[in-house]
Amino acid sequence: MSVESAYRAVHRQLDALRLPAKYHACAWCFLTADQWAYLNNDPAEHSEAGRVWSEDTRNYVALCRSCHRKFDQAYRRVGRDGLAAEIAPLIKDAYAAVSEERRAIETASREASVRAAHAFLDAQDKALGSRYGRRDISAERATDSRLSNAYARRGQR
Repeated sequence: MSVESAYRAVHRQLDALRLPAKYHACAWCFLTADQWAYLNNDPAEHSEAGRVWSEDTRNYVALCRSCHRKFDQAYRRVGRDGLAAEIAPLIKDAYAAVSEERRAIETASREASVRAAHAFLDAQDKALGSRYGRRDISAERATDSRLSNAYARRGQR
């Protein structure tokens, strides 16, 4: 398997397990996310052809394009060891840069989109028996919901 196809396979798996990133809030600013960002925290990570990724989907978080770019730049500057200290002020600044009104509007819109996506997938499951032989993902959805709530509580502090 090529580097690019292995990298994309992990992102497809993330989309299947958690829905695409656009259905999540950015972990930093809480606007709507665009991309899955690898947290650079897996000792068994893959690094080839300028790509770094993990096959463990727990090592990814949804980020908007702007926050993802800042995260990647911070990683390139300091590497894995200094990353936590480097990104702490970036997260604080990203959250502060967005108004509560904008965050609330995007949250309501995103929640409606998530409900519609889940309803569509549930209808597909009923019509097709199972989602093309894939396992039930309700446990992953519940875990993702708990993580999203934890991020939201962190942002309210």
